[in-house]
Amino acid sequence: MGKKRNKKRNLKTCYVEVEKDLGMWQDYMQYGPQYDTNNDCPINPGESDMVEQLSFKKLSVDTRKQLRATMVNWVLDYWQTERLIPEGAIIKEFRNAAIKEVYYICGQYVKDSKELKYMLNECIVSTINKELKKEKQMILKF
Repeated sequence: MGKKRNKKRNLKTCYVEVEKDLGMWQDYMQYGPQYDTNNDCPINPGESDMVEQLSFKKLSVDTRKQLRATMVNWVLDYWQTERLIPEGAIIKEFRNAAIKEVYYICGQYVKDSKELKYMLNECIVSTINKELKKEKQMILKF
């Protein structure tokens, strides 16, 4: 009988191209490329970075909380302007916007997976229900 071989899992990391956050240089980019004297490098408009996508399980607790809070803000804004429950493509736009916003805040880019999708979709219903309860209490007070 032959030797057993250890099967290696496919541990390839995924990368995504993200537009660089230019920070204080953003105001000066209208005049063309700038030069960062602190880091001794040129800064070009439209420059991007390659960032590793992390799975939902590898995220820190703070990043998960930030993702949820960002999604709640997007849903509340949509609810207050449209007075509709977001669905379909709108939810996907919100999810992608939340991922990018949290990346700029926390520095961790999340892979759009099933776990993330379920967590962010759960907060939609609870957010709208809380908002409706607040409105109902305001009506009952008067």
